[in-house]
Amino acid sequence: MNNMREIWGTRFVHYMTELQKYLKYVFTGHLAIVLVFTIGAGGYAYSEWLKDVPANFPVAYITAILIGAALAYSPPVTLIKQADTVYFLPLEKQMESYLSRALSWTTFSQLPLPFILFIIVLPLLSATETGSKIVYIWIAVFILVFKWIFVETEYYFRHALSGRWVWLDRTIRFLLISILLVVLLSYNPLIIVPIVIIIGIYCVYWRNVKSKKPFPYDHFIELEQNRMMAFYRFANYFTDVPHLKGSVSRRAWLGFLTRPVKLESAVAQSYLIKRTFIRTDDIFWLWVRLTAIAVVGTFFIPFPIVIFIFAGALAFASAVQLIYALRSGYEFRMDMLFPEREDTRPGAIRKIVRKVQWIQAGFVLIAALYFYGISLTPFLLLAIILLISEITIRYTGEKKEAY
Repeated sequence: MNNMREIWGTRFVHYMTELQKYLKYVFTGHLAIVLVFTIGAGGYAYSEWLKDVPANFPVAYITAILIGAALAYSPPVTLIKQADTVYFLPLEKQMESYLSRALSWTTFSQLPLPFILFIIVLPLLSATETGSKIVYIWIAVFILVFKWIFVETEYYFRHALSGRWVWLDRTIRFLLISILLVVLLSYNPLIIVPIVIIIGIYCVYWRNVKSKKPFPYDHFIELEQNRMMAFYRFANYFTDVPHLKGSVSRRAWLGFLTRPVKLESAVAQSYLIKRTFIRTDDIFWLWVRLTAIAVVGTFFIPFPIVIFIFAGALAFASAVQLIYALRSGYEFRMDMLFPEREDTRPGAIRKIVRKVQWIQAGFVLIAALYFYGISLTPFLLLAIILLISEITIRYTGEKKEAY
């Protein structure tokens, strides 16, 4: 028993060390600036919108969907490794001790998201006079209790069916907790008790089914590997992750942008960096996501000052992350085969980033013209995006060792 607790403790320390190792590169001044401006712009837009929110706004359903989804998504963090398929076999009777600590950590680590969502919707609930203070307290209690129950339930379900049909389990729990929240906000306390009983029976049922099944090592190992790979891919936007193998796609529909260059043209670096941007999934889809968010924000944020801050912050994030992503790489690169000076690479990176930021600004301008019409606001927004992008490209610190 103590041996399994010590194993979990050792792995947890190693896990937290690994997170801290990369998070210190993620949460730098760059991201802090983006978060401050984005949260500030979003908060301002939200507060202005609350002043005119209609009384019949379906806030109960929105609250139930947001918090219900955050509670229903409860994948267990087990820290199981490939070698455990052999090492844990003689200790399988002691696995409950290991897994109880794993599920406790999972519950604790997943609680912030539903609570943050609850805090965000509280002003909306108050503005529409939906619920009361005692109801809000009960919702907070339910978030704490049902996150713990749902983490346990999802573990039981995965254990019982070796990871199959997880989406069905989450859908059932999402519907149950969403109905519970709607009922609670609609002042129907008598219906709450049967729903709570159903959730409890559902959890107990899968616990009993799980107890008759051997532990599915392969599933939980794969789940853990996928979870860590998702974190490493995110961290790779900000710093090099040595053991991460990024995926590459040809994207033939963009082939016209990477036509072969003439041998006598001294543009080898620009050509290779352009291909790197287009064909590297992490880099390309990072820029696409940030551009899409900027465009969607332009459509739905009705306040010019807010969209200026929001789009400017995303332009800064796009430019700085593209620069660092394209500069990364200490291994062999194709440009090492070309007879060009080493100092040509930084200039080529800036040139490519500048071009894609112009494209991003163009998409945002089209969205702004559609929303605001031909006026000063869209073109001022275009100027802000291009100005922030250019300043970021010019003054982002050099990383000479990567060249």
